Amino acid sequence: MFHKGSVAGVYRKLHPAINRSVYEAGREVPIFQVGELTFGVVICNDSNYPELARFMAAQGAMALFVPTNNALPLTRAHWDLASEARNVDIATAIENSMWVIRADVAGRTPDLLSYGSSGIVNADGMVLWSGHRLRADLIVADIETAPRERHRGERLERQPSNG
Repeated sequence: MFHKGSVAGVYRKLHPAINRSVYEAGREVPIFQVGELTFGVVICNDSNYPELARFMAAQGAMALFVPTNNALPLTRAHWDLASEARNVDIATAIENSMWVIRADVAGRTPDLLSYGSSGIVNADGMVLWSGHRLRADLIVADIETAPRERHRGERLERQPSNG
């Protein structure tokens, strides 16, 4: 995370989507503070592990940012992937009473296709903005930074592990 030109913190992906990777999986689930906003980050496939967002919400995160690359080979890409990602975001928002902001690639190359799953879901699970399918888009929303009463009220005592 960068803030005003300086490193404000680091999040390393805990669950790589491929079996062999050029990087080592992370082991920590940090939260970050910028101004009045306390937030967490999960990268791509990590959004499919609800315990990560749950842990961040229990530590005070009011928003979750999800940078994603859903570009897949043409034989594996499918229209429903964006809807599946959106459903994960809605469930995460509702379960943890937190905003979920996903940024995904969109479009086509000769070998890859991504319909795009960028979107902004508020803490009540309402989709406020959604990117256009198959094309670059910019979506923006004001995020509420006031703490909310958590729906689950659950506090985790330990960090989730990556395995």
